Amino acid sequence: MFDGGINIRNYQKILIFLGILILILLNYFVVFPYLLVGSPEPLFYIYNDDLQNHEVTVEVFDSHNESIFKGTYELAPDEHIAQPKSLWLLLRWSMPWSKGKYTYFAEGEYEFKVILDGETTDTCRTLPHAWSSVVIDIDKTNNSDSSMRIRVITV
Repeated sequence: MFDGGINIRNYQKILIFLGILILILLNYFVVFPYLLVGSPEPLFYIYNDDLQNHEVTVEVFDSHNESIFKGTYELAPDEHIAQPKSLWLLLRWSMPWSKGKYTYFAEGEYEFKVILDGETTDTCRTLPHAWSSVVIDIDKTNNSDSSMRIRVITV
């Protein structure tokens, strides 16, 4: 032993303790919610309940009005798609130390802009998290005012 020197054994014990503490925290904040609630919901679903094909463009803007996703889909009658959330979004929305009001939520509202067949545009603003999803229903046959309905579901 050296007087005034670094004790290697104490240093190793501290590193092992910190490593175990980090694993416990990751398990509690990241893994445990997935075990409790299940796998995350997709970013959005699109259901074509109409009798004809449709082109749907979805663009997602974060709370700073920056586009974080844009995709265009061709859907046949009775076809549906589910766009999974990226790993980046899942990690971003799963951190309990985020600045947002709620744990496991995004910071601020996100806007989903949907364009149907290059003509009809509708938007939906929501406070997303790993277990919420936007659902876009297309149905021109129901004789309603709108050919598309957007809603949010949460597990």
